[in-house]
Amino acid sequence: MQFTGMHTVNSIMNKLKRLVFFWLLVCGIYMHASGQTPANDANWILDTAKSDEFNGTTVNTNKWHVLDCPSGDCCNFGGATAFERGNAIDSGGRLCLRVDGPGGAPFPCSGGTFATGGITSAHFNYSYGYFEMYAKLPGFTDSLGVVHSDKFWPTFWMAYNPYCSIHNEIDIMDECCCTYASAASTGSGWGSAGTGADTCTQIRDGFITYVSPVPLCNGFHKFALEWNTNKIIFYRDDVPYFENYNSPSFTMNPQEILMDLQLASSCDFYPGTPFPQYMQIDYFRYYKLNLDCGTSSVMLTNTDLANYVFSVKSDITLGNGADSISLTNTDVKCFRAVNSITINGTFTAPLGSELALIPTACN
Repeated sequence: MQFTGMHTVNSIMNKLKRLVFFWLLVCGIYMHASGQTPANDANWILDTAKSDEFNGTTVNTNKWHVLDCPSGDCCNFGGATAFERGNAIDSGGRLCLRVDGPGGAPFPCSGGTFATGGITSAHFNYSYGYFEMYAKLPGFTDSLGVVHSDKFWPTFWMAYNPYCSIHNEIDIMDECCCTYASAASTGSGWGSAGTGADTCTQIRDGFITYVSPVPLCNGFHKFALEWNTNKIIFYRDDVPYFENYNSPSFTMNPQEILMDLQLASSCDFYPGTPFPQYMQIDYFRYYKLNLDCGTSSVMLTNTDLANYVFSVKSDITLGNGADSISLTNTDVKCFRAVNSITINGTFTAPLGSELALIPTACN
């Protein structure tokens, strides 16, 4: 596909989305194009200090606090959850959050008799960026081929003060009660109490229940979120499934990360559930956008295009009206700018290439 003359993409998101989707549809590639994730968007930079591949022999306590009900972490998440330190195990390149079989005295606060595991980040310092967990969730298939995950409540979420008071929250993968019983249905959403006090009531500025086409206990999947002041986009396996733009509720306090295996009080385990069960996490990765928002970029030739360092710019211009610039049929290019992206001249995006022009807040 060729663009001739001058085309300017302004910062109005809805107009841009329609324009980009039209371009991709005309090129015949939109139906299999993935979202703008770190897998295909070079503007994202991995923050290794705030990520974890879980390749150690113990949980890294410089990054994580292991939830432990006997030590006072009686959060009552899920209603029947009883966390024990020994049920969060970093071994074999994975973090395993274990649920033991029945037995033992009730735990304080939760009253549960099944010990389970969870971790929270050691610092409330995660803000705008891309958050990704690669995990296999609990559950099993019975002799008739039916999948069961009754009572299990696996979660991947983030919050400012998850124990009430002033409360912001984003649920990347979470769902109330017994919704996960078939190992397919999980929830995603966000809520903000602003600067007012909250009594731990449910806050949902936006929420969706997402049903996976395959059981989430049969293999590993990516659960991810892009969060900025002007957008929230939820991803499963690099494909967006729920998004919202330009809501004041996106502006929140820095968050704490939580990955924990809760148990619901409103249902029981399926009879014959084998124990122990696990939520296995291969990695948690946190990406930040490479910000160069005070700089404009002008690309006049294919050499300029090839040498471009991907980052969020103030403005981006492609072409000068005389020279031709062209993607190759295998290119995946994502350009992000705060103010404008202008195509000036002849620009070609051949069949098979992917092009995204994204207005992006400088955070």
